[in-house]
Order: sequence, then structure tokens, then C-alpha cells
Amino acid sequence: MSDLYVPQIPDNLNVRFVENRIVVERPAQVVYDWATTWSNLPKWLPFASGTEVRRGTDGVPAELGDVLLEYIFPELNEKPKEYTVVARVPGKLWTVVGRDVLDDDVPAAAMHAIATFTTFDLGDGTTLFCRLFERLIPDTEPPGPHPVEDPAQIQPGLELLKAHIEATAG
Repeated sequence: MSDLYVPQIPDNLNVRFVENRIVVERPAQVVYDWATTWSNLPKWLPFASGTEVRRGTDGVPAELGDVLLEYIFPELNEKPKEYTVVARVPGKLWTVVGRDVLDDDVPAAAMHAIATFTTFDLGDGTTLFCRLFERLIPDTEPPGPHPVEDPAQIQPGLELLKAHIEATAG
């Protein structure tokens, strides 16, 4: 079996990224709509224990400027994350930037992550779904990949995404 991911940027720099892909047996718009609906995030992302829409409408695909609070499983010892939709091409591309939410429930001043979801219509009713996650690494973080950058932990999440979409999408 080949590696799921070969890093293009050395681990000792201040940015890391991971891209995972999966083919879903549904049209691109169906995949896009399901993946960009905030309430679906905990159904597939291995680290999300829950979500709260801070700006936008729950239960529908997020629009440009919508804001989500993502709760992380406590055993990961991570602060909640606030994500804002900064780019959106309906049915094709969706990008959010994230920052930690501090103990006083105020978002940190600087963003630390960018997540981009893309859907590619493969022409036969199936869709290639890609998740690119980029993270700025603080100087205080120990070396080595963070779990959110581990393709072996993320790929099973994409398998869940695929299963949910194929089972629930008409």
C-alpha cells in the first residue's frame, strides 16, 4: 500500500498541511451541500464532538461569512475552534479559516488553520471529494504532526463522510 500522504513541506517549518481524497457515489452538488452543512461535521470529522452555528443558518450549507464553533473531544486537550467561511463556489469549493476560542469565549487574535473542501464531478454521477487542511504551527508546539494533520486518522473520517452521503442523499 502506498503512503496516504507525502509532505511537500518539511515538518520543521511553521506550516503543515494534509490533503485527503475520496470518491463518493453521488453528484458533486449533493456531496458539496452535505459536507458544507455545519451540523454534519461531527458525523465524520474524527476530532469534532459538536458544533454551534454562531452566524448563519443551522442545517443548510454554510454561506460566505458564516461562522461555526467546533467543539473538540476533551481527551485531545484542545480549545474549541471558530471557523469563518472565506471562500465559496457553490458545488465546487468551500474554504474556512479557523482560530482558537480562548477561555473567556473570545476568539484568538490570529487564525491558525485553513480548511478547503473541493468537489470534482467525475462525469459518471460520482464525485471526488478533497479536504486540504493547512495549519500554522506555534513556536511552543512540540515537533511532529498534530492528529488533525495525520492522514491515517482523517481518511477513516472521509470513509464516514462517504457512507453518510451515499446512505442519506437521494
